[in-house]
Amino acid sequence: MATLNPYQPPTTRLREALSAEVGGDCWRDGKELVVRPGCTLPGRCIKCNEPAAEPMQHARFYWHHPALYLVIFINLLIYLVIALIVRRRTPVTIGLCERHRMRRRVSTIGAISGTLLGVGLIGYGVSGDAPVVSMIGVAMLLASLVCGIVGSRVLVVTRIGENYTRFRGAGTEFLATLPAFYRTR
Repeated sequence: MATLNPYQPPTTRLREALSAEVGGDCWRDGKELVVRPGCTLPGRCIKCNEPAAEPMQHARFYWHHPALYLVIFINLLIYLVIALIVRRRTPVTIGLCERHRMRRRVSTIGAISGTLLGVGLIGYGVSGDAPVVSMIGVAMLLASLVCGIVGSRVLVVTRIGENYTRFRGAGTEFLATLPAFYRTR
């Protein structure tokens, strides 16, 4: 039978929310954001530090060691299988203001529209025996995918460790409100 320790601090959602609001689970380390796994960031936009629009977004970030990209030169399918096996993930709840949410939404819609248009041009070029139209479709498809990925991402994972995850891409105003991260060695 387990005994109840009356001196043990509470582990409720309120405690987690308060801890995140004062920076208990997130820090700054230069231009990087450092968080614990499952962290709820403060209720401010991570880009401009304005109040975040509700509800805050639950995001799951993935990372694997960058040296694994060398496997692409051997075989793309082998890389995909290995990356799915060895990747690490961390859930984080992030906030964006309405302006940055709209910017992300527009980037996503633009990428989807450009991808569909590119696929349509490729299909038209192949069926109509117009290789130039197919090449334009391929270029549009690739450009819209790259623009969509870059334009819609909020944070970029630089490393996921056992206890901490590091991100690039948070605004300097947001980072300035967080306590500094001190490494213990």
